[in-house]
Amino acid sequence: MTYLRTGLSLTAALTLTTLASSAFAQELPGRSVTLSFAQGLEWSDNPDLTVANESGFTTRTDLGFVFNTRTRSESFVFSLSSQLLGEFGDAGTDDFEVTNTRARIAYDRENANSSFSTFAFYSETDLGDEAVFDEETGSLVIDSGSLERTVVGAGLVLGRDGPFGLEFDARHRRRNYTGTSDPDRSDVEASRLDALARFRLNQTTAVRLSAGISTENEDDATQTERDRNYVGLGIEGENASGLNYFGDVIFDRSERTVLGPTTTVEDGVGLQLGVTQDRRNGEIGFELSSRIDDSGRRSTAEVSRSLEFPEGDVEFSLGVVDQEGDDSLRLLGGLQYERALPRGNLTASLVQNATTDEGSAVINSRLRLAYDQSINATSGWQASLSYFDSNELGGTDDDSRATASLSYTRDLTENWSMRAGVEHTRITETGAADRSSNTVFFNIERDVTFGF
Repeated sequence: MTYLRTGLSLTAALTLTTLASSAFAQELPGRSVTLSFAQGLEWSDNPDLTVANESGFTTRTDLGFVFNTRTRSESFVFSLSSQLLGEFGDAGTDDFEVTNTRARIAYDRENANSSFSTFAFYSETDLGDEAVFDEETGSLVIDSGSLERTVVGAGLVLGRDGPFGLEFDARHRRRNYTGTSDPDRSDVEASRLDALARFRLNQTTAVRLSAGISTENEDDATQTERDRNYVGLGIEGENASGLNYFGDVIFDRSERTVLGPTTTVEDGVGLQLGVTQDRRNGEIGFELSSRIDDSGRRSTAEVSRSLEFPEGDVEFSLGVVDQEGDDSLRLLGGLQYERALPRGNLTASLVQNATTDEGSAVINSRLRLAYDQSINATSGWQASLSYFDSNELGGTDDDSRATASLSYTRDLTENWSMRAGVEHTRITETGAADRSSNTVFFNIERDVTFGF
């Protein structure tokens, strides 16, 4: 779990916009409420990460509430968190404001041969306080001002183990910016629907038919509208030796319309192939994809390997991406590593993916290293390094944010704990001067969970 400087893990958890039904299934039935409180004080030489480098004090009061109920077949969760932020000093406004509000409601039901899930998520984030990685679009947002995000969705699976099955997944999202400085930052509203029908030929092989539609309206200078649809036919299966495979031939069509109106159409045949082979201590896999959207054709190839050890697990991948309009092949890589130590834990992750954000093809990279070590039964220390990078393919935009922190935690009483440390943050943004901050922070926190 990634902690904020205030140490409130609940706030990070609320950023999830998808349901993890398997996590609920592993817990026993019941109802519970969790109340969280964290009070922090910090000093920074550049709290708002501006070029002016004005120093100041910041106070943060985090409040969180989570209610969840679950039975053997269904679960419901409602969570809410917010932050009372005060800034004082050269860079401060000498007042308090409520910010970084997040709310989530989700319902999940699982039966023997079907499942249904739905959720709604809202967040309001102070962009001057943290870089925001939008999981829905795969984009890194570095700016001043604030961002409001709303996401609603639902998923339905029917006939999971039967001769005929159906899967549906729907999403609707909105992004609204306030007080941002980047003129290219514009409000977006988008919807998508994906469907998959599966016809089982026998116990190990199935033919599948897929289709999807999506639309996106961007409130920019040209009032850009993007419409995409696809249909595909494929096959999937497995054999007794642990070989799993799938393959799809897909026809993609993407339309981009701007004021005028002027419409640009991209279409063509796409391909998706994948195979994984079980090994004694993990699995090995290969995937190949060539798809078309409003950024043109993008082709990727990737090999992956996972290994399981008594003391930890590791999973890594290596691939290449070829984007229409880009001059050369780009490397993609991934790493997930976790190791339990006698008195601590070590985790490392690197995730790279090629995606399209508002018509531009980008490679997003997320790196995180974390180490925690117990000193004794009541105290410990943690070190972490995180790095986000968004690189436009065939373009000039390359934005990144790096954060390194070192902290000390201690249980003050049975219910209260404290956290203190230092943090360094650096932002690099195309067309803007690099900026950084050094922060010293201290906070106390408490989580209370009770069932009924």
